[in-house]
Amino acid sequence: MTGTMKYRDIKTMDQLEEAQKQVKRRISEQEGAVRHSFADVKESYSPGNMLLSGLKSVSSYIPIDQLLLSTVRIFKRKLLK
Repeated sequence: MTGTMKYRDIKTMDQLEEAQKQVKRRISEQEGAVRHSFADVKESYSPGNMLLSGLKSVSSYIPIDQLLLSTVRIFKRKLLK
């Protein structure tokens, strides 16, 4: 049997078993798609990506490169004393 079976058309045990196999196959395919989608979302919203996104957002208003450079210079002076 191919395609989607309508449950009202099931008359025999073989048809019922085939319909169950089709349902399980569709669920399995959808489960794979959901897992893949979740992995993509998880990767997109990692702590590192969230930090970079925030820095990009802030850097449009604040000269973040100047701020970071000053911070690094201060740490460097304190460490080398």
